Amino acid sequence: MPRFIAFLSLALYFISSCTSSLSLPKRALSGITTSPNAVSNKTFDYIVVGGGLTGTTVAARLADDPGVSVLVIEAGADDRNDTRVYDINNYGQFFGTELDWAWPTVEGRVISGGKTFGGGSSINGAAYTRGSKEQYDAWFTLLEPSEANIGWNWADIWSYMKKSETFTPPNDVQISKGARFIPSYHGYSGPVGVTFPEPSAMYGGPQQPYFISTIHNLTGLKRSKDLNGGRPNCVSITPITVNPHDQGHRASAPEAYYTPVENARPNWVILTKHQVTKINFSGTSLPITASGVEFAPSTGGSTRYTAFARKEVIVAAGAIQTPALLQLSGIGDSTILSPLGIQTRIDLKTVGRNLQEQTMSIFGATGNGFNADGRGPPDVIAFPNLSQVFGDQMNTTAQKILANIPSWASSQAEAGLSEEALKTIFEVQASLIVNKHVPVSEIFFNTNWPTYAILPSPCVGTVLTTQLARRALGIIMWTLLPFARGTVAIKSTDPFVYPIIKVNYFAADVDMDIQVATARLSRKILSTPPLSNLTTSEQIPGNAVPDNVQRGTDAAWRAWIWSNFVTVAHPVGTAAMMRRSLGGVVDAHLKVYDTTNVRVVDASVMPMQVSAHLSATLYGVAEKAADLIKASQ
Repeated sequence: MPRFIAFLSLALYFISSCTSSLSLPKRALSGITTSPNAVSNKTFDYIVVGGGLTGTTVAARLADDPGVSVLVIEAGADDRNDTRVYDINNYGQFFGTELDWAWPTVEGRVISGGKTFGGGSSINGAAYTRGSKEQYDAWFTLLEPSEANIGWNWADIWSYMKKSETFTPPNDVQISKGARFIPSYHGYSGPVGVTFPEPSAMYGGPQQPYFISTIHNLTGLKRSKDLNGGRPNCVSITPITVNPHDQGHRASAPEAYYTPVENARPNWVILTKHQVTKINFSGTSLPITASGVEFAPSTGGSTRYTAFARKEVIVAAGAIQTPALLQLSGIGDSTILSPLGIQTRIDLKTVGRNLQEQTMSIFGATGNGFNADGRGPPDVIAFPNLSQVFGDQMNTTAQKILANIPSWASSQAEAGLSEEALKTIFEVQASLIVNKHVPVSEIFFNTNWPTYAILPSPCVGTVLTTQLARRALGIIMWTLLPFARGTVAIKSTDPFVYPIIKVNYFAADVDMDIQVATARLSRKILSTPPLSNLTTSEQIPGNAVPDNVQRGTDAAWRAWIWSNFVTVAHPVGTAAMMRRSLGGVVDAHLKVYDTTNVRVVDASVMPMQVSAHLSATLYGVAEKAADLIKASQ
């Protein structure tokens, strides 16, 4: 049931794909191969494992030099011509299809991920937000003191986020519908298109302004013209990653970095529908050097091919597949590798540990037939901090967080290097929440909310009827900064067998406290004027959490959340960029410890979650990584 609800909840505007004009065809493709023989036994300067957001970005920047050869190996297909990919109005149609990795967790949930050229950038909801400046500044405190000047801080990462961006300011129509921006917060000459929804589609009805007013009146959360300047503790109408010069199509990493140059980069080869199965090494003495990779068709089987790397192997397979590949290659905890018969080349215990994933809850109310004035996508988001979520209970919750750090570190020691290491990391995280007041929850407001009366549709399988959906409002909510830590560990030498993913949802009880408090706040928002002037009755959770003066008891909320939460699909941290004594897997240059030429460039290097959607941050990380790699040659 939760997986089914997730499908509906995340399909924010399926209906518009049925009712809007037919999608226009995309351009013809060239320069990408599915033939392993095109690259087998050949040597490239750089081999990039994974053609997702970060892999495509770093490959593009390296391939800017015509004297450098780059091979990208991507498990998915080149689906740029697929309407589920390029048409932002079809968001959500990828769930449960061949475009979805759909990794199962031991807790019975599923973590979705883009198994297609562009990875998550090709199938995500396209929200473009950045975290709090203090969260990025915290990254360098987790590194060796000698690495502090490498630039893992807000100022540096922000400059790289802007380098990746081409922001298109809102026009008069978009401004009339609430779009605002601060010019200095954005870049204007990068590859990635960032702007607001198309003027005719952007919501202009009363619902988004009413949401903003309601949450401000309830919590004091202020509206911001632009949350992308390192201060996301606000409510704001946010931009999305679309290209206004390409019919408003999705500005995925491939469309941004590859499509414009695909016929002008003969030094850049992309092999799709193939999966890297192992990193090969020459020699056994530490530090070891990668000689290339072994790969196979993504359909599986025993056939293997080899490609050679003259300079580096760059792993960009994401927070689930990256640690799995490192383990298959002999880099990881020997107690996991040895029983499988894998030679341990580097006994790096924390490969696959420090996993952090977020938990989503869903709320919906029947609308009264108001005019939404648009079809979306929705683009107003609130990021409240601890005080705004808990009100007069904030101090009690803050004291609980600080007092329980030792016990959380002790109970989750196996998900980190050690109890002491986790304690240090948790202290940094707690300080950001308690002292720096970074947002702890995301409240994503949605119009045309599919909450009830599910009927079959030839367009998308199962969705609400247009008539009902256009009279509904909803909220998608999740806890941003969980203290729960999990693990990713292979269970087979077969690279096509998914690893064991243990997220440990709500292992730190304050994660549930925040989820419950934000759930209550979400209920209040939907039932408080002026927003409640547009609703008639709550549909989710409805009677499953009986309302009362508390707006639902703690026990009722916990039971409902446990039964119905879904994963956000923002996993991070499994090859963390930290000093080795804290459980780091890569250093500040993103090199895997005890290797000379293996780097990781994806969400797995993020040591902690940030109060934002991940794409803007990851573009910044990949842009910076490319410069680090170039500077090292």
